[in-house]
Amino acid sequence: MTSIRQTIIRVFIPNSLQFQILAGCGLGLILGIACLKFSVLLVFVILAAALFIYATRKRPEIALVGILIATSSIVFEEQLPLISIGSISLHVPDLLLIFLLGLIVLRWLAEPEFKIVRTPLDWPLLIFFGVTLLSTFIAIAQSSVDVVDARRGIRILSYYLVFFIVTNLVREQRQLNFLLNSLFFLATVVAGAMIAQFLLGDSARILSGRVESLATQGTIYKDVTRIAPPGFSIILVSFVAILCILVLEKSRRVGKLKFFQFGLLGIALLFTFLRSYWAALIVVPLFLGYILKGYARQRFIRWGFVAMFSAVMILLVINSDPGSRAARLTSASLERLRTLGSGGTFQGGDSSLNWRKIENRYAFSTIASHPLIGLGMGARYRPRDLRIDQRDADASAYDFRRHIHNGHLWILLQSGLLGYLSLMWLSSVFLMRGLKYWRRISNDRMMGVALGFTLVYLVVIIAAAANSTFMQWRWTPVIGIIMGINEVILMKFRQEKSVE
Repeated sequence: MTSIRQTIIRVFIPNSLQFQILAGCGLGLILGIACLKFSVLLVFVILAAALFIYATRKRPEIALVGILIATSSIVFEEQLPLISIGSISLHVPDLLLIFLLGLIVLRWLAEPEFKIVRTPLDWPLLIFFGVTLLSTFIAIAQSSVDVVDARRGIRILSYYLVFFIVTNLVREQRQLNFLLNSLFFLATVVAGAMIAQFLLGDSARILSGRVESLATQGTIYKDVTRIAPPGFSIILVSFVAILCILVLEKSRRVGKLKFFQFGLLGIALLFTFLRSYWAALIVVPLFLGYILKGYARQRFIRWGFVAMFSAVMILLVINSDPGSRAARLTSASLERLRTLGSGGTFQGGDSSLNWRKIENRYAFSTIASHPLIGLGMGARYRPRDLRIDQRDADASAYDFRRHIHNGHLWILLQSGLLGYLSLMWLSSVFLMRGLKYWRRISNDRMMGVALGFTLVYLVVIIAAAANSTFMQWRWTPVIGIIMGINEVILMKFRQEKSVE
């Protein structure tokens, strides 16, 4: 009897050959039975989901990258599969978000050594989230907001909570490096796809969404394609972060590669033709020129000369053939940029700006009548206006009465002064911590990342005057992630004394 017991124990030792053979046979038998009972595709999906859950339990940053791929790359929301749970439908990134938030709670309950990480950004973010939810629930109770529209708004808002996932689950440097490398790589892939789409033009699409001929103040540039995929957000973030890394990282080994990546992302930004972001990006070199000192300022000037020399040489080559698509792209870009300083742009000569003026007038009136906590998410803030709304009777394409381009006014409309002030509190704390402590970060690359993320968020705040950034699905997870990464960097690499 004793020998039988010892044999059984030896067989079931996890590292033993017998156990591995037995486990493999058992798993194969279970899979075979499952494939007979259910479809092979369903079994494959369940198996892949189980493996992914196991991997993300060990490496939660993988799921964070999955959220970025689903929300901020070349994938559009309508292309994602829906998973219905009763009357509620969820996308794959929604499930990842719920899983990761639940993982924090489970680890806090099950692991005595796991402590919740607290940061100065916690309370302003929670207050902003709570006020906006409260306003929306009140609006639902009063039947002033459609439940489906409110639920969609709540989904977008919830991705701000990615911040807590980063600060609590990304605790090792290898996790942080993986998340950053994945962010930069994904941005490079999106930029490459945009350049390929531009070369193909709008007649052959490899990207869905906004791929169209550029139109500026009534002039249509047939051979100049405007491209704005969801991944524009991570391209902008990576562009500024890599610029700061180029300036601050002392290693020469990756300089040329980073400069090539920086140029690729810059070209992709050009193809968006988003003037508000172009204008807001001016603050980045101005800030860098002011706050950099010593060797870092010299590197900034050196890289600036390299960039200008490269741009001049490229322009000379392009202008040698004025009829080429590249020459027309240059001409269209300069014309698009020129409109920012044109008096006609602000005196009725620009249909895009006129649209925003009409929206803003309605918004100011509505905010004045609902100042404290706003209308809630998904509310219509104005009547139908045929100057800017769909002209079909049922507005089947999109009801623009729920949309406003000005991101600041959007928050005031849905969350009121309480919600907006809490968001500005969150933004101010994030910016001040980044600008105050970036010099104290001991790792050059992380110093560049922290400064870059700080400056790019300043760009986002400025550009939000003309873009609904704060409530866009492509932006809310990115904002949560860059804020969380900066806090992790400050916790891991900040020194007590400033590093000049």
